[in-house]
Amino acid sequence: MPTDPRARVRRLVEARAFQRVIIGLIVLNAIVLGLETFPRVMATAGPVLETVNHVVVGVFVVEVVLRVYADGRAFFRDPWSLFDLFVVVVALIPASSGSEVLRVLRLLRVLRLLSTVRSMRMVISALATAVPGIAAIGGLLVMVVYVFAVSASTLFAAEAPEAFGDLSRSVTSLFRIMVADGWADIAVPIAERQAWAWAYFIGFTVVSTFVVLNLFVAVTVEAMNRRHDEERAPAAPAPEADTRVLAEVVALRAQLARLEEQLVVAAGVAPGPRSDDADARRA
Repeated sequence: MPTDPRARVRRLVEARAFQRVIIGLIVLNAIVLGLETFPRVMATAGPVLETVNHVVVGVFVVEVVLRVYADGRAFFRDPWSLFDLFVVVVALIPASSGSEVLRVLRLLRVLRLLSTVRSMRMVISALATAVPGIAAIGGLLVMVVYVFAVSASTLFAAEAPEAFGDLSRSVTSLFRIMVADGWADIAVPIAERQAWAWAYFIGFTVVSTFVVLNLFVAVTVEAMNRRHDEERAPAAPAPEADTRVLAEVVALRAQLARLEEQLVVAAGVAPGPRSDDADARRA
């Protein structure tokens, strides 16, 4: 049992039971925030919900204070801890302050699940590491849409000016096709007059949806697998720890050598040459 007060507090806030209580309160607070959107519920149970809300916020404040005391300055170097602190500060602002933005920010309490649940935190960390790959694929998607939009404005402006009359309309129509939002209303009238237009729309769908968007999934899954492997990999020992262990081994060998010499002298036998001296003479 640690005697340092900070260590005891850290052990408390990192305990699995304590974390489960915090997760339960976050879920409870999310339910309360949802119930507050129903006028009939607020008319009958408004004071009860407000009391529950105050109790949950009070527990969050106590939790953050304990973590600041346990971690010290390290608390302010952790992005997840800073996010929790921001959420608690926003929660302390009264909902009756009149600002709709502040009332909406109260929903950030639900996002505390991202920092509290380890599996969710790992997913967010994996997505953060995948940002460069996602950005590259996003650039590829923009290029594909731009090329197809310019060509559609050139090919179909006369047939469907409302859909492909200029670049902005073409981009909007191609986005609707990409997400399958009424794509038949756009493609079928054109294909009825120009049969080869089906090749254009099918080609765009294959490239944008089945190739580019699947690359997003591949990059994200790869990042998550890499993050999972990093979590499971044993931590590498620190260099100073290796140096300390090596020094202890050398000291133990020296003590064993001296003990061997003392035992030989006590037995009345002259100590034989050490292996390294014999090797030197043979050399």
